[in-house]
Amino acid sequence: MSTSFLPDTDAARTAVAGLFAAKPPILVEVRFPQMGTSPDWFLCEDAADLEPILDRVGPGAEVRLSSVWDLADKAGPVVVCR
Repeated sequence: MSTSFLPDTDAARTAVAGLFAAKPPILVEVRFPQMGTSPDWFLCEDAADLEPILDRVGPGAEVRLSSVWDLADKAGPVVVCR
């Protein structure tokens, strides 16, 4: 089960902060639905590393965050939609 938020909500900030607090580093996948391009991948040690990535993401993009330690990721990634 994934969690989807708009990036400027308190719920999004709480979910992202909780993920970084519990299980860093975080694998960040930026998807571009209906745009015909490959996703971009980033590895972030803390939330400060994530800010420049989110600043560059345009409307329609989807950012998925998951811990690199959760290979089976039963909870699902945190998903931030722009």
